[in-house]
Amino acid sequence: MSSSVKEALDRLKQEMDKKEKRTIISFSQFLEEAQNNPYAVFRNIFQLFHDMVKTYVGEGKDEYPDDPESIGFVQYDCAKLFVEGADNPFFADRLFANRFIRSIETFRQGAQQNQMHIFEGPSGCGKSTFFNNLLKKFEEYADTKEGRSWEIFWIIDEAVFSQTKKENDACFQKIEIYCPSHDHPILLIPKNYRTYFLDRLFKDKEIKKRLAEKEYEWLFNDEVCTICKSLFWVLFDKLGSLDKVLDMVYARSYKFDRRLGEGISVFNPGDKQIQMKNPALGDAQIQRKLDAIFGANLVKYVFSRHAKTNNGIYVLMDIKAENKERLLELHNVISEGVHKVGDIEERVNSLFFALMTPEDKEFIQEEKIQSFQERIKYHKMPYILEPQTEIKVYRSIFGSQIDGYFLPRVFENFARVIISSRMNTESNHPEGWINPLKKWIKNIEKYEKYCDENGLLLRMEIYSGIIPSWLSEEDKKNFTAMHRKNLISEAEKEGGEGFSGRESIRLFREFFNRYSPRGKLIDMKCVDDFFKHKIGRDKRDKHIPENFLKSLIKWYDYIVLNEIKESLYFYNKEQISKDILNYLFAVNHDVGSKTKCKFTGEEIEVTVDFFKLIGSFISGEQLNDKDALAFAQEVQRKYVEVMAQELQGFEGKNITETELYQELFNSYVRNLKEKALQPFLKNENFREAIKSFGTEEFKTFDTRLRDHVKYMIGNLVGKCDYTEQGAQEICLYAIDNKLVEKFS
Repeated sequence: MSSSVKEALDRLKQEMDKKEKRTIISFSQFLEEAQNNPYAVFRNIFQLFHDMVKTYVGEGKDEYPDDPESIGFVQYDCAKLFVEGADNPFFADRLFANRFIRSIETFRQGAQQNQMHIFEGPSGCGKSTFFNNLLKKFEEYADTKEGRSWEIFWIIDEAVFSQTKKENDACFQKIEIYCPSHDHPILLIPKNYRTYFLDRLFKDKEIKKRLAEKEYEWLFNDEVCTICKSLFWVLFDKLGSLDKVLDMVYARSYKFDRRLGEGISVFNPGDKQIQMKNPALGDAQIQRKLDAIFGANLVKYVFSRHAKTNNGIYVLMDIKAENKERLLELHNVISEGVHKVGDIEERVNSLFFALMTPEDKEFIQEEKIQSFQERIKYHKMPYILEPQTEIKVYRSIFGSQIDGYFLPRVFENFARVIISSRMNTESNHPEGWINPLKKWIKNIEKYEKYCDENGLLLRMEIYSGIIPSWLSEEDKKNFTAMHRKNLISEAEKEGGEGFSGRESIRLFREFFNRYSPRGKLIDMKCVDDFFKHKIGRDKRDKHIPENFLKSLIKWYDYIVLNEIKESLYFYNKEQISKDILNYLFAVNHDVGSKTKCKFTGEEIEVTVDFFKLIGSFISGEQLNDKDALAFAQEVQRKYVEVMAQELQGFEGKNITETELYQELFNSYVRNLKEKALQPFLKNENFREAIKSFGTEEFKTFDTRLRDHVKYMIGNLVGKCDYTEQGAQEICLYAIDNKLVEKFS
């Protein structure tokens, strides 16, 4: 053997010994482990599964931590659990993540009983991907020190039972016997002595108090399997000493292995059931050794086929074909927590899971399984209802580079159209259905610039954990915990229809292949064209709510227009402040008078023209003489009220800190911004200058025009995440689609 081969094998041996070799410790060492870390050592399958999920997901993030109306609908980062290291990543939206984490948290809340946890969702929602990734992470976690759990392992020394003392006892063997039910070592302490024993094992009162909680009831109530029970008592009878019995008891790390069916058993509908004459399983070699030591049948090494997943996980992938029969057979096992094997009654404590489509539910509701209903807990798995999560799916399949083919927000808007097909509207719901959004906002039409008539766009934002800034202060204030719960509850009834996960991927592939090679970035006209004309009228009318596309484009156009105005707008904050302060001082004086403003120190001539000029900037309207004076009188009235309320008793408070000043300043700025584009639209060279930006031709335009175009494109790139190409194209989009006129 060459030195390089030997070195490679030695390194492999070291790594495998370190990572793959199962830990075996004596019972006394196990108890010391328990004393040092009781909550990690004393875990059943429910607690272990809970800890696994919480380890990978962590605590949720609340974007509004000080919100008194919060319902705990937080952002969970599930990437470590479902995405990282996965062959086929699963992306959980905020709705599903919150439901899933809430259900997992119940695994450490009170005593657990056997239940069938059924994840119910339509075809193409990712159920299988979700669960395969979940099981893979569980195996990984259980193989770490933090996720390690323990099972009973016996090492029986034949020499202890020899009748005569021999000088050479090499002929005697040490028989290793594993517990086929993977029972926890602490259960070997007889049930009627266990409370007494644990009370003396732990001195810390806090630990005792915690272990007395309902979630640790199993520590005191569960019993060891019949094999370990028989071994314990026959050894105790033969040896007459608990110490000698426990010297043969070890704790071995529990190795979960889905492929071998150890701790995890997964059944697909097509997996044929093996018909056995004798339902009991065993090991003939171990049985012969036990008979040789203790006598025939004193210890029966016989166990249930459910032993391998006792304190483990049992999964039915879809309630179809053979899995229907398996579900029926689980009835007694789940309901009673036992499985009869001949004369032996074995306890079964497992996590039972099943995946199911809504059509399969009919089988469960049949009469023969009705009594099983109370032991079934359903978990909804709808299609994705959050735009950011939907586009993560596309990125995972087509690569993250696809973002560079889109103008900002267009990619997300494609996802919004897909998601709209999965949501409830008055047209696709039974008569009498009331949109829960309208219980909160009576007149959703007032947000027509931002939202569709069914409020789907707003609900998508809420489902993403966002309270939009464009909502009025009154509506934000009225967004109480009750309304939030109603909206999230409505989401439970959505996502069962519309474009499936697989269909949405197919549509996106078709969309991307059609519009990406044009040499231009994909814009909203592409999205509109695709869903209106390229997917077929029947599919469009069936899935996409009426007027949704129109509202989505209107919202997009309004945002784009404001971005361009914001980017083009120059303003001198100091000059605007002076105008406001001079105006506030002037409204307290008669027309025709001259005065010195105490705020700015400037001389002011109080004229109607002065009131018209500044009043028009503040109000955003062209005011005539009468209107300008009326507006000034109204501001003067507010000025008197505000001064009385806010300045009296507040020495040193500046006029610029008052609510009135801020209101006038913001209106002035907003109206200047609104008018920012209008002068340029009248200039025929404006469009051509934008189009030629970055070329030699651009240098031929007027210096002032070039400066404005540079400033606008620079701001769009720096503040709004456009590329230079994207900034050019969105400006041309706004001009060609007459967005200023659209919203004037």
